[in-house]
Amino acid sequence: MAEIVVLLSLFSALQGTPDVEWATLPEALREAQTAQQPTLVYVHAAWCGPCRQLERETFTDARVQERLARFSKAELTFDDRDTKHRVGPYRLSEADWAKRLGAASTPTLVVLSPDGGVLGRHSGFLPPDGLLPILDAALAASAE
Repeated sequence: MAEIVVLLSLFSALQGTPDVEWATLPEALREAQTAQQPTLVYVHAAWCGPCRQLERETFTDARVQERLARFSKAELTFDDRDTKHRVGPYRLSEADWAKRLGAASTPTLVVLSPDGGVLGRHSGFLPPDGLLPILDAALAASAE
């Protein structure tokens, strides 16, 4: 019986946790240009433990969620060579886009300006207090 109570409590806690809505790279870049906002590109892999930690601990933080609402958000799978996206004259796989954006490992977060220029990049897990200054700097740079 105690196990059921624990599972129900866990389910209730998870229900209240909003997920980040990730778009494809072309969709996010179009949205960023239209809204004149930065883009956060999340490069991950299914086998990446620190990626799951980032999703569980950082992307679910209310302060991070508030900042991310002002970003276009794209995700790329680090080792996906099958899914291709066209941006401008280039049609590349997700793995090739990740490489082109400088992702050498997972997780990698790449912040792009509204026009698609790289503002910054970070590889590895970041707790909420580590990601917030990066997001704030990107928002400030995009506002200028």
